[in-house]
Amino acid sequence: MQLPVSLWIGLRYSQSRKGNAIISFMTLFSIAGIFLGVMALTLVSSVMNGFEAELKKRILGVLPHLIVQPVAQTPANWQSELPGRYPGIVQISPFIQAEALAQSPRQLMPVQLQGVDVQQLPEFMAQSLVRGQWQQLELQRFPIVLGRQLADELEVGLGDSLRLSLAQGGSYTPLGWMPRQRLFQVVGVLETGSELDQVLAVVKLEELQRLVQQPGSGSAESVQWRIQLQDPFVAPAMGNRLVRDGYFPEVQDWRQSHGKLFAAVAMEKAMMWLMLLLIVAVAAFNIVSALVMMVTEKQAEVAILKTQGMQNHQLFTIFAVQGMSNGVIGAVLGAIAGILLSGSVNALLAIVGLQIAGGVELPVLIKGSQILMIVCSALLLTFLAVLYPAWRAVQIQPAEVLRDE
Repeated sequence: MQLPVSLWIGLRYSQSRKGNAIISFMTLFSIAGIFLGVMALTLVSSVMNGFEAELKKRILGVLPHLIVQPVAQTPANWQSELPGRYPGIVQISPFIQAEALAQSPRQLMPVQLQGVDVQQLPEFMAQSLVRGQWQQLELQRFPIVLGRQLADELEVGLGDSLRLSLAQGGSYTPLGWMPRQRLFQVVGVLETGSELDQVLAVVKLEELQRLVQQPGSGSAESVQWRIQLQDPFVAPAMGNRLVRDGYFPEVQDWRQSHGKLFAAVAMEKAMMWLMLLLIVAVAAFNIVSALVMMVTEKQAEVAILKTQGMQNHQLFTIFAVQGMSNGVIGAVLGAIAGILLSGSVNALLAIVGLQIAGGVELPVLIKGSQILMIVCSALLLTFLAVLYPAWRAVQIQPAEVLRDE
């Protein structure tokens, strides 16, 4: 297939390495800059994606994504109706949470209590138990499962007892306000690999329900329901839909407890993206210098092409193709190198003897859509960089250039 003449000339110019050595050096320098910038941006983005995914799995895999409280207007069959109507919902289970003080023979620590149904545990929580068995939480009376760091702080292990004190459900006595207290036996230790291990304690739903019951109320505290989603980050939108559709008057989501953490991670990703994209921008705009010099060097040829009838848009295309070809080479090779480097970054760190504290590997998650966005951003910056030199070529006047030839 025969290429358009402007495209053919532009590709020939981009492949030519003869002539001015300074132009060749600046061209190679700009390609190398785009290559390194895209590679670094791909690597850093993949590591940040992996870090965010680990946080999402380890923290939001244990916390309820949405918490709802049925009311009189809530349909009776809402538990079976919601998963069919809203595809993002993967699990609905009864749930109670409360704050308490845990007292062991040697330590006193604040804890975040979760009352759960053992048969309806979130998948990640069920897999996080490192000591004991979840069946013991169901079979024994007043059992408790502690986060690993919390168990270490309290200096307790399997079979040990500790006392929980809850302000909720307490009562006034002649000695003043007395919190509700109960002895629990440790039957398990879980490890999520997150900050929740310092405060999390899991007990049976019905036992926590009795503990938080207000004295003289005559009925147990109403149970809330936890809704686990396939993607926790859609929790705000899903909560708004449930309220708008009239299922619940109010919906709480995980952002109320850990929203700032994930907002900080998102801001860090955005800032890293911006800083590394500036590297690509500097490299892309090096093309301006190279192309301006190329236009100056080739102005006699441009004048001849104009006298032979070549249109301005064809001349523009010649130098635009030359500049864009450099951007395409750098961006594509940089993306490939970034993907390869992301897949082997932990092996390379081990070879050079660099390790994260505790021997933990860097989490890496490569997203194709993000790689495509990085390449497109680099090409867009390159396109902006070639506009001025290509416009300069169009402004050349053949009569002035060829007057002294």
